[in-house]
Amino acid sequence: MTDTAPRRGSLGIIFSVVFIDLLGFGVLIPQLGVYAVEFKATAIEVGLIASSYSLMQLLCAPFWGRLSDRIGRRPVLLTTIAGGIVAYLLFAFTHELWMLALSRIVAGIAGANISTAQAYVSDVTKPENRAKAMGLIGAAFGIGFVLGPAVGGFLGKAGGNFYIGLFCAGLSAINFISALVRLPESLDKTTAAHRERKSALGWFERVRLPGVGILFALTLLVTTAFAQVEGTFSMYLLVRFLSPNAQVELSLFDLSAKVPKQILEGASLQVGWLFSVIGIVGAIIQGGLIGRLKHAVGEANLIRIGLICWGSGVALLPLMPSYGWMFAPTVVMAMGSALVNPSLSSLVSLRAPAGRSGEILGTFQSFGAMGRILGPSLGGFWFATFSSRTPFFVGGAMLLLAAMLAMTIGGAPPREPERVVEA
Repeated sequence: MTDTAPRRGSLGIIFSVVFIDLLGFGVLIPQLGVYAVEFKATAIEVGLIASSYSLMQLLCAPFWGRLSDRIGRRPVLLTTIAGGIVAYLLFAFTHELWMLALSRIVAGIAGANISTAQAYVSDVTKPENRAKAMGLIGAAFGIGFVLGPAVGGFLGKAGGNFYIGLFCAGLSAINFISALVRLPESLDKTTAAHRERKSALGWFERVRLPGVGILFALTLLVTTAFAQVEGTFSMYLLVRFLSPNAQVELSLFDLSAKVPKQILEGASLQVGWLFSVIGIVGAIIQGGLIGRLKHAVGEANLIRIGLICWGSGVALLPLMPSYGWMFAPTVVMAMGSALVNPSLSSLVSLRAPAGRSGEILGTFQSFGAMGRILGPSLGGFWFATFSSRTPFFVGGAMLLLAAMLAMTIGGAPPREPERVVEA
């Protein structure tokens, strides 16, 4: 498929759709630990609530991907964006822990559409431009995280989860209208018909596709490693820097009983600024540099270099003597993740058989979702059982282990999708 002008215009719309969706995501995610604590949650419960979102992604991403292969990308994207509106409204009116968990479950079902967005990109780009195009989705993530966490910090301070939920629901409504009016269908009718005649691949068949299984394993390991850091980040700041004599006064199993409201607000803002740095660095690399870097060294080498940077940054975070010092390893960590994520997505899309990109990318996202299920729960366990620093050390070690595993992915060239010939 050629990159015609209308197709390139479609990429701009996908960027806009993903950006607005991820802006709402960025507003909310750094605040989850703070509000779970406010609703009397333990560290382990915080991890389980964060994991519920990803459990739904695990279950639903392959479904949305397969459905988009059959009926088209556009109806799936519209349906899931509408589901996101419902999830944010639930969060806005949350006043008990079970309501917070329910809002995350609905959000996870809706948020499993990233594989459909990636499949859309795969539909409208040539193989040689795939990494650059996948980088656009990564840049949308990044820019959303530039603005989202900082905005979420201010909204949380002003009006708590009510303001945050309404703001995100409004963004998703704009997202829905934009896609409804401006997003064309990308799936070629002959490809869709070809896919309709095939039965879905089994789970083991997808994992055993040449060169794909190792990429699934890498995304599982990488997301597990980083999700345990994300899930405990706000609690780490509460314990380490924001509460006087925190290590003595705060119980790791019941933070809410002894944390004043102004301390919680401080955590919201400080987590927001750190996540914004991740977003800025990610947007710069994925929005402008990833295509050039891919042509210079290839996706496999970008993954290896990125994992080394990512793991080193995560492991260094808990060694910083003050909050201000944390920005330095955060930049290194952000550089690594910005290199790894679009490169993995690009390789998976290149190795997916024709007519199955949604299905294979959906499975790829499911492995990431498995990591986001395991990670927060593991992070909560390390945090509560050992120390507030342990999730960072374990996460950094896992990312460096992933860098060693990535040494095995460069032996075979990417598998080109087979072409479907019109009758």
